[in-house]
Amino acid sequence: MVQSLWNASQASEKTTGLEQLVYRSNLIGSDRSVCNIYGGNTSTKTTVKDFRGRDVEVMYVKGSGSDLGSMEAKHFTGLGLEDIRPLIERESMSDEEMVEYLGHCMIDAKHPRASIETLLHAFLPYKHVDHTHPDAIISLCCAHNGKELAKEIYGDRFVWVPYVRPGFTLSKMIAESVFSNPNAELVLMEKHGLVTWGETSEECYAQTIKIINEAEAFIEARVNEESLFGGVKHPALAADVRRQIVSRVMPTIRGAVSDSKNDFVL
Repeated sequence: MVQSLWNASQASEKTTGLEQLVYRSNLIGSDRSVCNIYGGNTSTKTTVKDFRGRDVEVMYVKGSGSDLGSMEAKHFTGLGLEDIRPLIERESMSDEEMVEYLGHCMIDAKHPRASIETLLHAFLPYKHVDHTHPDAIISLCCAHNGKELAKEIYGDRFVWVPYVRPGFTLSKMIAESVFSNPNAELVLMEKHGLVTWGETSEECYAQTIKIINEAEAFIEARVNEESLFGGVKHPALAADVRRQIVSRVMPTIRGAVSDSKNDFVL
């Protein structure tokens, strides 16, 4: 089972929304069963002062190419939500259009390019959002009967989204599916991963861990050691037979690796 790494004392030292996001992201990225290297993205919605001293609503989201486990504040991109939210009214948007548009929404030109999944975070009406690729969740999302298995685990608490490559269309599908299910606590993206959220950074992190562990418990309870990975296909040879084979094979291997081209003898 995935262990929560949340430390209340350390978390209390993070006073800004961005600092809390960095802390949560590093925790998520430090466990590779939760988040593959360079995979996943996180966000927070907060209020900051713009260059004119006005309060503006901003979403910080993981910059493209960063690793959650080691990224710092400088690796996140801040975008003005007032400019992004109207995009959900559009019917379609190409990747090129989306990237160009988001470039105009950045609050600091020095920030990295925003993730291709930025709108996934922006369209959801939650302050903190995590998108991860946990091993247990991928097992469900890539199974031919994954949606049915998810119903056994989560009941009506999940939203299942058919596979669509990341971008505007997928982001809009996720948001509309969540809006239509008042019981939704998570999104399962077919052949892709997990989306969770919370009103505080701690709540969001706890929800991510909870959802993963529910899937892990379900899978572990159904493991049949005898048939795991297809079961035993060929019985093991007796010890004396194995020794006979090794005694006949090893001289050939030693000769092959100990020719004049090598400086060692096995």
